[in-house]
Amino acid sequence: MNANENRAKQENLIRRVREGEQQAFGELLTAYEPLVGAEVARAAAGVSPADVEDLRQVALLALYRAAMGYDLSQTEVEFGLYAKICIGNALSSQLRLVRRRTAEISLPAEYFVDGGEDPASRIMEEEAAALLHARIRGVLSPYENRVWSLYTTGLRSGEIARLLHKEPHSVENAVYRIRQKLRKALGDRG
Repeated sequence: MNANENRAKQENLIRRVREGEQQAFGELLTAYEPLVGAEVARAAAGVSPADVEDLRQVALLALYRAAMGYDLSQTEVEFGLYAKICIGNALSSQLRLVRRRTAEISLPAEYFVDGGEDPASRIMEEEAAALLHARIRGVLSPYENRVWSLYTTGLRSGEIARLLHKEPHSVENAVYRIRQKLRKALGDRG
C-alpha cells in the first residue's frame, strides 16, 4: 500500500470515528496500540500501578480527541505524529496532577488554608484556557496554527521544519509572525 492509499484509508477511519462508529475507534486503537503503550510506559516511570491505569485511560481519551480534532485538510503533519503529541501532552498534564496529589498527601494539614483546590476555580481556569486557545487559533493562519501547536510542545524550529517538510527559515518567520499576532491580539503586557 503506497503512502497516498494509506493516508486515504486513515482519513476514512478518522471520519468513521467522528461519525460515532465504535468499531472504527476499535480499529484506530488497534493500529495505535503500540504508540499508546509506549507513551504510557514512558510516562509511568515511578508512579503507582493504579496511576498507570489512569495514565492509560488518559492516553486512550487523548487518542480519541486527536481523531476528533485532526485537520484532515492539511498534509504537513501525519495523524500518527499529531496523536503522539496529543497523547504526550495529555499524559504530561496527568502526571502533573499525580505529582501534585502525591505532594499534597505528604504536606501537613496547616499547608491548606482553604482545604485544598477549589473545583469551581479549576473549572473556571480550564474554561479561560479554552477561550484563550480558541482566540489564538482564530488569529493565526492554518500553517501558523500547526507551527504554534508543535512549538508549544517544546520542539525547536529545526525540528518543526523537518516535521512539516519546510525550510527552518520558514518556521522561524512563522514563529516571529505568531509572536507579533499574539502580542497584538492579547495585548502586549511587557
